[in-house]
Amino acid sequence: MSAGAPVVPAAALARRRRALLRAHRVRTARDALRFIDALGFCYAFTAGPGGLPGLFDVLATRSVDRMWTWAWRWKDELATRRRVYYGKAIRRKPSYVSLPLLPAFYALSGNLGEPDDHLQAYREGRLSLQAREIYERILEAGPASTWTLRRAFLARGERGSRFHRALDELQERFLIAKVREEDEWRYGFVWDVFHRWMPGVVATAANLSADVAAGQVLAAYLGIVGAARAEDVRALFGWSPALLARAAAGAGAAEATVAGRRGLTLPAAWEEFQRH
Repeated sequence: MSAGAPVVPAAALARRRRALLRAHRVRTARDALRFIDALGFCYAFTAGPGGLPGLFDVLATRSVDRMWTWAWRWKDELATRRRVYYGKAIRRKPSYVSLPLLPAFYALSGNLGEPDDHLQAYREGRLSLQAREIYERILEAGPASTWTLRRAFLARGERGSRFHRALDELQERFLIAKVREEDEWRYGFVWDVFHRWMPGVVATAANLSADVAAGQVLAAYLGIVGAARAEDVRALFGWSPALLARAAAGAGAAEATVAGRRGLTLPAAWEEFQRH
């Protein structure tokens, strides 16, 4: 940490984050889309790791039942129409990623949009055998429902924890995508391989290096939270120190002291902290 790194006051950081949320009062799917597009990414329901807000933070109701009803319905509507990406993309927590920022996330996944993208992750131990088998089933047979996949990969009486972890792995690595709600099983989905469902995103991502993509994601993240400790950024996105350093350079981020530790902020945010 540089001796001259500016200190971001915790109170100023909290005020900025509250102001960000107050600017959005979400009552409709269109409002939700505006919020997601304004941030670039967020959690789909409740807030979570990394200080990222969730959609619940800006819903214009105090009824928890209404929050779940709205958010669950809009999730299906927005994702099915390919207006946003919805899946367990960030810390294996249900998340939204805006379409403009989705190519950067995809570029950082290491995928090339090829049918065998999963094999390298599997060889390196970053993808389980069941995840590989599920992916290959969807790749070969076409879109499949959660219920259909459960029948194919779960023995009678077997608990589904390993199966659902495999689905989480595939979402986190942008290998599969939810394309619609499942008709025959509540809380289930129909899945397709990502490169077949979002070919335009894959084509755009092909022109992004990992450094450029990381810079875009970091700039959006710091725009949301104002400032963050370097260790929290790395934990949120799974980046190495070297990639974070290159991302910071690409985002034009400045070093800062956040909660007593080395962190990052954007110059515009730091000017805002100083004014307040």
